[in-house]
Amino acid sequence: MFPLPHRDSTRTDSRPCAVYLRKSRKDAEAEALGETDTLRRHRTRLLALADQQCLTVAQIYEEVVSGDSIAARPEMQKLLSAVERGAFSGVLVMEVERLARGDTIDQGIVAQTFKYSGTKIITPVKTYDPENEFDEEYFEFGLFMSRREYKAINRRLQRGRDASMREGKFVGNKTPFGYSRRKLEHEKGFVLEPVSEQAGIVRHIFNWYTGGDGAPRLGISLIVRRLNELHIPSPSGRDWTNSAVRGILANPTYCGWLRWGNRATVKRVVDGEVVPSRPLAPAAEVRLYRGLHKPIVPQELFDRAQRLLSSNPSRPGPKQAAMANPLCGLVFCEQCGRAMVRRPYTSGREPCLMCACSSCATVSSDLAVVEALILAALREWTGKFDLGEARFPTYDGSAALLRSSLETLEAGLASLKSREAKAYELVEAGVYTPEVFRRRLSSISAERSALTAKLDAQREQLGSLFEGECPRAELVPTIRHVLDAYPAASGAEEKNRLLRAVVCKAIYHKTRRDRSPGGGDLSLTLYPVIPPSL
Repeated sequence: MFPLPHRDSTRTDSRPCAVYLRKSRKDAEAEALGETDTLRRHRTRLLALADQQCLTVAQIYEEVVSGDSIAARPEMQKLLSAVERGAFSGVLVMEVERLARGDTIDQGIVAQTFKYSGTKIITPVKTYDPENEFDEEYFEFGLFMSRREYKAINRRLQRGRDASMREGKFVGNKTPFGYSRRKLEHEKGFVLEPVSEQAGIVRHIFNWYTGGDGAPRLGISLIVRRLNELHIPSPSGRDWTNSAVRGILANPTYCGWLRWGNRATVKRVVDGEVVPSRPLAPAAEVRLYRGLHKPIVPQELFDRAQRLLSSNPSRPGPKQAAMANPLCGLVFCEQCGRAMVRRPYTSGREPCLMCACSSCATVSSDLAVVEALILAALREWTGKFDLGEARFPTYDGSAALLRSSLETLEAGLASLKSREAKAYELVEAGVYTPEVFRRRLSSISAERSALTAKLDAQREQLGSLFEGECPRAELVPTIRHVLDAYPAASGAEEKNRLLRAVVCKAIYHKTRRDRSPGGGDLSLTLYPVIPPSL
């Protein structure tokens, strides 16, 4: 926090102010045409406004993500949380539209948060006082008009995307593996361009799968194994997976088409919250356009791959069918860090829990065995408390994580101290103007306050881990409830929900193949859910 000069001593509200900056689509378009950085220009103007009105700026929130909802804007969430606590007397923003362009619920949240905390909204044109009835109506009307403008802009963007797709231009943000994006000369839009090394890998994948070009035909799992054995980087930079290879084989981009609507965003209300997802759309809803880019594989080879894929369809995943794995998202491989998956068998054998990474040396185990180990660990926790022991043995793992986080935060504070010293050197050398120097100090001070708050909270949490009484009082009754209710749970989804109430995650270790009772080196490291009070 830094004070600006010429302070008016008659001001009764001693609380500081905050600055909120957000880049809109118009700003991004203007920057593409050569205009200066929008956030920097707005920051300068709002700090000058604060100087003019003798306000103290304690925090600057900069939003660089594009999203129409509060859920998609983390800096806005932080600002609203601070406003709700009454931390600021006012928030400086270029216009009220920058605060909320979401739906009516989001706009209502913003309006009520500012109203009930008595926080003013200060713009270069007008200051909105939430205690003034006319200002409140004007503010709400501004939010409503910004929502209408957002919808109009979105419709125009969608029409523009559709027109570009019809012309064969690529409008996506993420290019398919094997291609890069190139700006068209003397016109708007982009076109895909093959990347020679990656394009060769794509051709190999199609030839291996179809037996083309004289290659012996391989299944998807064998292709994945071969790619990983050759240490060929995947699109994600990690090991290849079956889904990554299947996605390449099913993508018509590689034979000269552009696909749109394959994974449209679908929003659902779950427990009162809007949850977005991107499921695979039915084939009838996917639009195809002939692209301007050069195909990597011929149409005939692609069609042959589609016939083979349709004759061997993938099993429905959790989003298409009911959950069958009670340990879904809870057990992780010690070697690669991936979530362990359930593998069923058609022979009648019990399903197992395995690591989906083909290059990982982790050995699978029967799902029922792993499930029984987790329940046994929960019983052991409660038994230790019954014997009067004060803490969970697995809290040592949580403590290690907290200590690592503390080291990172302390390193961050040291870095801020170095940056602050550098800022003083630059202003003394005349590189920084006084205004730039104050902005730098404000930014460093805000970061230091945030890091210090996190550091204090995590130190307190680390100390609480070894007090023992809080976990005993809060978590043990929940564990006992889970153990009592688990045998009568109606299905995998309910069992998964029960386990998630007490288990944060479990690290799976097994490297020896031995299916005999008690054989092998199977072990689990459980991390409990730390109660909110800790």
